[in-house]
Amino acid sequence: MEEIALSPSQIEFLAEDTTITVVPNFKMESLIFLSGEYGPFVPSFPIDIPLWLAISLKKKKKCTIIPPDWMTYNILNTKFEEENKLKDGFIELPENFNEISSLLLANCPGDIKDINSIRILIGNILTRRENKLRESLKSHLNSLTDDESVTTMEFKNFSMMEINKIRASFVSGMNNLNKIQNGDNLNNNSQQSQSASNASSRSLFSKK
Repeated sequence: MEEIALSPSQIEFLAEDTTITVVPNFKMESLIFLSGEYGPFVPSFPIDIPLWLAISLKKKKKCTIIPPDWMTYNILNTKFEEENKLKDGFIELPENFNEISSLLLANCPGDIKDINSIRILIGNILTRRENKLRESLKSHLNSLTDDESVTTMEFKNFSMMEINKIRASFVSGMNNLNKIQNGDNLNNNSQQSQSASNASSRSLFSKK
């Protein structure tokens, strides 16, 4: 069965189930959804709810969102330095790092301390990882011999969203490379068949 790749919006949708802490500014009994029951909500008392609900309340100006512990300048700067130092492979990032940071930066910028520095650091981390991935793919392709098939590559600590960004171009490149390899094989087989045919003809001719 052919694998169906998730779109960026589908990946983001899944990440919105991540639990995050908010501080409500309203009082209300528990809210009941198909995904669960959340609440009760009491002003100034932190509560953990899904990210999608936190964003919905934030848009209605009903809460303050508390960013995850890792979304601080010091921690992100350390992550960036670690990513740069690691030449082979990728460092481990928090689950749904790309999606959560993107959603929070877009929906609650006023709740994030040092937001400009945070935005730059997150962008630098993701860009560095993407460049490292492209370099790894290029190095792998260049290491292949003319008759060697493309092998499966495994990347640890890489997220679905990051893979999704390069999937289309990478798969297209792999397909083109396979076509070239298959074309070369067909040409070689054709040349071998022609050589065999010529040799046979010469042999038959010499016997007469």
